[in-house]
Amino acid sequence: MNTKRFLAEEFETRLSPTCRNEDAFSLVEVAFAIAILSFSLMAMMSLVPVALKASRDSIDKNLEIEILQVVRASLLNSPYSSLADSGSFFFDADASLLGTTEQTEEVRFKVDYVNEESTNFPAAQTALGLRTSRLRIENVLTKQVRQASLHLPDNGL
Repeated sequence: MNTKRFLAEEFETRLSPTCRNEDAFSLVEVAFAIAILSFSLMAMMSLVPVALKASRDSIDKNLEIEILQVVRASLLNSPYSSLADSGSFFFDADASLLGTTEQTEEVRFKVDYVNEESTNFPAAQTALGLRTSRLRIENVLTKQVRQASLHLPDNGL
């Protein structure tokens, strides 16, 4: 009996501290931790498409603002008396003006404008007018359409 106790004590002293029962995680605890980790990762991964869509919409909105500035500058540089009743502008993915005549493969945004009748100011001493341009901005890739309007003052040209 003495020998069995000696062997048992010898066996316990040879075990490393991490192999002892009191210092280790149980299999249930490890499985529970993995389940919590995978659940939180799944929740975070489900937010990625929403964030990507919001980012894409923000980029498109900024490009549309740049496009509106280019169209406004182009219409203001035209003589007020000879503004066309309607027309189109074509832009690439970087909101750079491609031209006003034809649509090519590089076109990402198409802007159609229609100028409404000129409105004269009521004062008798001035002949200044104001023309409203209705814009239709179409994203050629996504087929998304937005409406905008510009008010063009008589710039004396």
